[in-house]
Amino acid sequence: MVYFYRLLLVITVAIISYVIGSIPNSVLIGKLFFHKDPRDSGSHNPGGTNAGRVLGKKAGVIVILLDGLKIVVPLYITFFLFTKCTPLMELMGYFENTAYNAFGIGNTLCELVIYVSALFGIIGHCYSIFLKFSGGKAVSCYLGTACCLSYFTFILCGSIFFGSLRVKKYVSLSSLLCSSAFTIFSWVLYLIYAFNFDNSNVLFVLNCFTWFGNGPSICIYFPIVMTLGQIILIIKHIPNIKRLKEGTELKITWMK
Repeated sequence: MVYFYRLLLVITVAIISYVIGSIPNSVLIGKLFFHKDPRDSGSHNPGGTNAGRVLGKKAGVIVILLDGLKIVVPLYITFFLFTKCTPLMELMGYFENTAYNAFGIGNTLCELVIYVSALFGIIGHCYSIFLKFSGGKAVSCYLGTACCLSYFTFILCGSIFFGSLRVKKYVSLSSLLCSSAFTIFSWVLYLIYAFNFDNSNVLFVLNCFTWFGNGPSICIYFPIVMTLGQIILIIKHIPNIKRLKEGTELKITWMK
């Protein structure tokens, strides 16, 4: 019976995260404050970039932030529930497997639930139940997830994204480059953990790349979820990739 309850909790978190991720911020803001639907103009995408193009710079920034928060808020609520709430932790078997092991730190069901929250939030954003299973292109949500896992996101992704954007003016290209870099970074960080699980000095240094225990642990689910998020992001950007090859991709003008 305990396994049924564990499965039920994982499914519940996945559904709630998916529904929250499905909230179409750009469409809501466009219709409520501008009496416009950003899907009717520009790239016809309900993401933050097109919101800025159609609704204006301030609206675009707000949409990007809100889309990121769709991941950040549920993920941190899940994190605190499944790492601070003892009854939930006991139910999920947290204390049965908290030792260092060959796969990194933890790898418990509690850690799995946290990363499930992030993954289904991204899926909800891209395939929203409120938009007939269409949606944004995962960039804000992917970066929101990355920011929850490592402060180094701001340095790595920020420098690559804005550096590329300044030179090329393509949000799609900048997004693909910075998300790819973080996906690689997630695997590098995890593999170092996995092969140095008995070296406290190495682990201490590596912890400096995370939120010092105030966020999800680096475990096998970390690079897997970032990879799956990256795959979704690439799939959603296939039309952009084709336009980049053809030289017809829209350049950004509202983001300086």
